[in-house]
Amino acid sequence: MAQDNTQPKIPDDVPIWGASAIAAEIGLDRGAAYHLLNQGLLPARRIGRRWVSTPGQLRRALVGERE
Repeated sequence: MAQDNTQPKIPDDVPIWGASAIAAEIGLDRGAAYHLLNQGLLPARRIGRRWVSTPGQLRRALVGERE
C-alpha cells in the first residue's frame, strides 16, 4: 500500500501565520507572497511583524469571489 505524503487540509477558518506559511498555502515562493501582501492584493492583516490570513479568505480571493 502506498503512503499518502500529502499534508492534511487546513480548515478554512484556522489562521495561517506568516508570509512563508501563506505562500505555501497558495503555492508561491515567500518573496512573491510578501510582495502581494505588502501591495494589499491578498486578504491578510498584519499583526505586529507577522501576516495572518485564513485558507478560506485566500481561496476566495484567488478564485475571484467577493465576501
